[in-house]
Amino acid sequence: MIVVAAPSPQGERPRLAVVTTKGFGDAVERNRARRRLRAAFAGLEQPPIGLDLILTARISARTVAFTLLCEDLRAALGRL
Repeated sequence: MIVVAAPSPQGERPRLAVVTTKGFGDAVERNRARRRLRAAFAGLEQPPIGLDLILTARISARTVAFTLLCEDLRAALGRL
């Protein structure tokens, strides 16, 4: 996944947008990837405060093990 962050004008809870491309296949596959990324974000113990985030899913986001997806998200957010 690609993570893009910007300071939030509201400075409170982070806002999240998840983006998939048509390269994923049909709508079912795109929605599955988006749901998995949102669930991984919801499971974060300490979400980044004061940031707006855009997650661009890669094709592997629909099939990779969920624990690995969560670890990748935590690592990406740790680099912010």
